[in-house]
Amino acid sequence: MKKESSANNEKKSKAKVEQKTENKVEKKSVSKTEVKAEPKAESKIKGTVTIKEKHKTDYAKWIGIVVAIIVLVAMIIGIVFFTKSPYYAVMKTFNALKSERVNIINNYVSYQEIMDSLIDGLNVGEEMSEIEKNCFDKFEYKINSVKTEGDTAIVTVETTNKNFRNALTKWTQSIYQRFINGEEISNEQGINLLNEYLSDESIGTMSVTKDINLNKVDNKWRLNVDENLKDAVFPGLSEVVNSIDALTTD
Repeated sequence: MKKESSANNEKKSKAKVEQKTENKVEKKSVSKTEVKAEPKAESKIKGTVTIKEKHKTDYAKWIGIVVAIIVLVAMIIGIVFFTKSPYYAVMKTFNALKSERVNIINNYVSYQEIMDSLIDGLNVGEEMSEIEKNCFDKFEYKINSVKTEGDTAIVTVETTNKNFRNALTKWTQSIYQRFINGEEISNEQGINLLNEYLSDESIGTMSVTKDINLNKVDNKWRLNVDENLKDAVFPGLSEVVNSIDALTTD
């Protein structure tokens, strides 16, 4: 009986040990499972954050595109407004004078009227290109201010060009001297003399500041060919013209 009791006790002990071992194994399995499950949860959170950041990036890109479009439209409007301004009309005219582009000049002022103020009375043909070159190869300008009132405007410009007062004074004196000497001066000789004095470096340069008057005609600004414009293009011209007029009227 004692042997049976002892055997039963051993069986019970073994059963308890086996039960404890199984419990430990189960706990370890559970803990391992939990540890493995945690990274999966983290990956879900990371995925959510990445999607939100992507939405923010797309939103920022759209904002950037909208801003760029607004800036572009503003630039286009500004350019259109500028190209229809008195400033632009004077700038285009004077730039075209420097490059002798008559077709552009005539969009803003009568080129023939400007040149007539210098060569009036001379029958200029093939020699015209030489005169133009001598008239504008030293021409420079700077626009100082613009005042606009309705359909009129005043653009104050500082110009530098050859001293036409000196050139024309020498020219008229030379022609007058030949006339006194009884020499006949042909149209061609008169033009050649004018080119000679205009290309003479000794005449120097002259700077003037003049108010250029403009009027809006058919929604387009045009320069007035008045004494101010003539003097801005040909500095000193009016002084010679006025002195000659004074001599002839007396």
